[in-house]
Amino acid sequence: MTGALLNVDYNDELTRLRVHEIVRYLQRVGIPIKLAKIPNEVIADSFYVHYRKPILRESPGPGEALWYQFLRTYLSSEIYQEVFQISRYNYQVSRSASVKLLRAYNSLMTRIERGAVGGVDQQDPSAQQQLRQEIQSLLRFYMGNIKNLEKLRRSITKTLGNEVGKEAAELLFDIDIDPYRARLAKILETFVETLSAIQEELEEGAQEERKGVISGIARLRAFEDLQRATPLSKAIYLHSRALFGYKIATKSLSIYDTSLDTREKIYLLIDKSGSMFYTLYDGVAMDMTQKITWATALAVALMKRSRRTVLRFFDQMVYPPIYSTKEIIKSLLRVLPLGGTDITAAVHTAIRDAKQQGLHSYKLVIVTDGEDDMVHPEVLKAAKAAFREVKAVLIGGNNEVIEENLPTIKISTINIESLRKTLKSI
Repeated sequence: MTGALLNVDYNDELTRLRVHEIVRYLQRVGIPIKLAKIPNEVIADSFYVHYRKPILRESPGPGEALWYQFLRTYLSSEIYQEVFQISRYNYQVSRSASVKLLRAYNSLMTRIERGAVGGVDQQDPSAQQQLRQEIQSLLRFYMGNIKNLEKLRRSITKTLGNEVGKEAAELLFDIDIDPYRARLAKILETFVETLSAIQEELEEGAQEERKGVISGIARLRAFEDLQRATPLSKAIYLHSRALFGYKIATKSLSIYDTSLDTREKIYLLIDKSGSMFYTLYDGVAMDMTQKITWATALAVALMKRSRRTVLRFFDQMVYPPIYSTKEIIKSLLRVLPLGGTDITAAVHTAIRDAKQQGLHSYKLVIVTDGEDDMVHPEVLKAAKAAFREVKAVLIGGNNEVIEENLPTIKISTINIESLRKTLKSI
């Protein structure tokens, strides 16, 4: 078999390495593909057709008529154009797309073997049309709904930037089970809509405070201020040393004034237990916004408004710290709703971080639905000693221990207005 693409060197060491990596991945994950019936050239094609612009041969080589027909049908489809937008020169996405394509091809071969559909060697035009329709159907099933991904990518890019948008699309594409991907996409779509609705709030808040005049230009106060000399002062130094000396002596030399960033430093603990994925009803049907989506939107908003932010998700265990909005999106897409909540362990971890990393000037914010009957009040008191301030946000629930020991913001309805009020209260 020669392979279907002109611009792939099938004997190249890198090509063989790519094939080996895909085979190992298939074996490790346990995807049911008959690798003995799929040549290495087909596996290489399945990767490089996504990684770079493919050049298809004019006709199939010996023994590759079915693969050639399959690939040609795929390349002429809208699905391919949509996948290629996020897979080009991206190894991770190209590998995922390769696996999905191989699964579709494997399914096609199985159906032909069982006689459910005719092979490529049939001359009957209707049989050929049936084969093409079968290929298109398998492609739609295994590659998933890519249009929604592109729409979502554009929305995220508009709200959080191109890098985060691209990363989210890649992560969603990488999720193999389409119903779960659809659920995550819906969560992410609601998340983006929520952030878009509070765009003004994201940009509010004191960014910095001038120590001196509002213009940012001040007069020399001490000799160490010379390193902040304005271009005018530097020009005076170059052209008239006498005038420069006079201005230093009279402290009339202009310098850039210093500024102080007065935004908050926040340490966030966000509950991601199974109960955080339930929908609030409050007597009547609410909009279908999960608590975890609202909480994550709050986290991103606080991160964009604050000077520094540390975030940890928790359920029965406490997860690694997150420092950027990009990492929050990754975590939201990879988060699994697990049962059980250990608020005490999460607060213990925050206290340890405060002591080890010197976070005493941070404000600790605990976001949870309060479904934990074993919260220790001593730990909450210790948190108040470890951080500058501690607040709790209870989403649709109650917790007597938390409410008795911490200033608590109670959320009964999940919507944009409650998010705005919470941002102001924090």
